[in-house]
Amino acid sequence: MRTLKSIMLFLIGILLVSCNNEMEAVVAVHDELMPKMSDISRLQEQISEAVPDSLRTADQQKVLDDLESANTAMMDWMRAFGGAFDFEEINKGKPLNAAKTDSLKKYAQSVEALKEQMLSAIENGQTVFDALKQE
Repeated sequence: MRTLKSIMLFLIGILLVSCNNEMEAVVAVHDELMPKMSDISRLQEQISEAVPDSLRTADQQKVLDDLESANTAMMDWMRAFGGAFDFEEINKGKPLNAAKTDSLKKYAQSVEALKEQMLSAIENGQTVFDALKQE
């Protein structure tokens, strides 16, 4: 009986460490993306200033729309993540219940998709802006 209890405590410990590592990984991606928000804003402003609405091509407008979508997606993700977990869970390693552990796994996937969306929008925005500078 004592061995079973020891094994259970060991497994719970592994689960807690795993959740803490996953939370840290999710927060690390978020922290990596936060400075990119200023890149998005800068590119939106630069492209908008370089090409008035009435002279924009469909491709230029799509890039601006993608930048706006990436910005909105980040804001929505942060709002949802902050509503799903409290400060102690995010920053202090407070243990998560089973439902929150499952939710964290979904946020880990969604933050990676968000990262791809933001980086793609920034790359395309920079390409369009560089081309505008050449004209």
